[in-house]
Amino acid sequence: MSYNVYMLDKKLTDTQQIKRANLLNKSDFFNNVDIISFNEVFDNDSSQIITDGLTKKGFSYFTPVLGRQIIGWDSTEGNWSDSIPEDGGVLIMSKYPIEYKAQYIFSSGCGADAMSQKGFIHAKIRKDNVVFNIIATHTQADDNSCSISGLTPEEIRNQQFTEIRNYIIDKKIPSNEMVVITGDLNVNKGSLEFKRMIELLNVSEPDSYAGADFSWDPNINTLASKSFPDLNGQLLDYILVDKDHLQPPYWHNQVLDVESPRITLSGTIENYYAYDYSDHFPVTAFVYADEKTPTKSFRVNNSPYNAVSLQHVDTKQYVLADPNNADGWLKVGEPATSSEGTFKIDNWIPKNATCLHDGDYVRLSRTDKFKDYYWNWNVTGYYYTTYANASDYLRVHRIVPTTECITNDESVYLYDHSLLGNEKYLLPYSSGIASEDMPIQLNGLFTIKMPPMIYSDWSYKLRYQP
Repeated sequence: MSYNVYMLDKKLTDTQQIKRANLLNKSDFFNNVDIISFNEVFDNDSSQIITDGLTKKGFSYFTPVLGRQIIGWDSTEGNWSDSIPEDGGVLIMSKYPIEYKAQYIFSSGCGADAMSQKGFIHAKIRKDNVVFNIIATHTQADDNSCSISGLTPEEIRNQQFTEIRNYIIDKKIPSNEMVVITGDLNVNKGSLEFKRMIELLNVSEPDSYAGADFSWDPNINTLASKSFPDLNGQLLDYILVDKDHLQPPYWHNQVLDVESPRITLSGTIENYYAYDYSDHFPVTAFVYADEKTPTKSFRVNNSPYNAVSLQHVDTKQYVLADPNNADGWLKVGEPATSSEGTFKIDNWIPKNATCLHDGDYVRLSRTDKFKDYYWNWNVTGYYYTTYANASDYLRVHRIVPTTECITNDESVYLYDHSLLGNEKYLLPYSSGIASEDMPIQLNGLFTIKMPPMIYSDWSYKLRYQP
């Protein structure tokens, strides 16, 4: 497995690193894995929690973190420097003995990466009399400030790929051993740079990409969306096999779009929630699938919350937007058109919800011609729609909360408050949608109408042992 866990130093940014590290240790997606290559374990406390926790789960062998220290390695090569403030953030953990471990520091980096000892780890691991040479790395990230260096991030990545290739050649690794290059390579699959990377590293593409399309996706991942809300998903993380050494009969890469338990993050005024262990998803690699291999996505693929109607439980009428007025009042009634009573619900971050939970902060926006007009309220307490300005504290809940996603035909209530006010629940009046003081009463319940939740089928991408 290769996993960029986004554990930046807590002094730089607070993304609940300690909480996420503890949740990772409790997760079950490491269970069917023999070797893990971690990226971005920069935060010392978090990396210690991960190594302590996974050691108890059978990963008894591990390297030091790349670039953090010289002791503990069989060899340190490349451009080691005591003056660079941050380590390289790469760590290998294994259920099988590590017979040799070396660290290599790249000759150059740019932007923020120039402040860390990026490079790669070479670990020899023996399993069932086969030696696996794991080259775990995290190459140069895209960074606008790289222009100062005179080289583009792509040019520096190409240099780094060449350093990896030259290292493998220089070590004269026996051809009956497997050489695996893994990590967040910061190259998007399908790009021209990707083809060049495959050539420079002398690796084969996987026979099957058997999981989610992207390992980094701001459209569905809160932590990625918070930093880059307008970018599309990318496949950046790989586990690739060197062509000149032992070859598997078949090779899968499988991105797992896993969700975490709720994590509370600090917002501008109030906290908000995320359901992600990291801003990346883990990727596994294997020869053949077995009964433990996931055969479908963990997250829905059809954006079911993008077409939601709310039917008042008592009156059976629907919440409607004013079809003739972008800034019109919300009301209840029978929709004259399908879009009049259909709204999109999202979590603020990311823009496309895959699972709404009880108590989540939400935005509701129109799906008709007045796109990006959101529910909000004015001094009278009544709700209307307005452009790009959603009510800040609107939340959704069921009467009896569960850990499952809110789905079609469930009864929910919406509640809200002003900056300094108390919670109030939304309910229909003859003149529109307003709010009343909590606790929730039956007149505030709505039945949510939404498409079924559909998951991606991965089974056709999997090959099982003949």
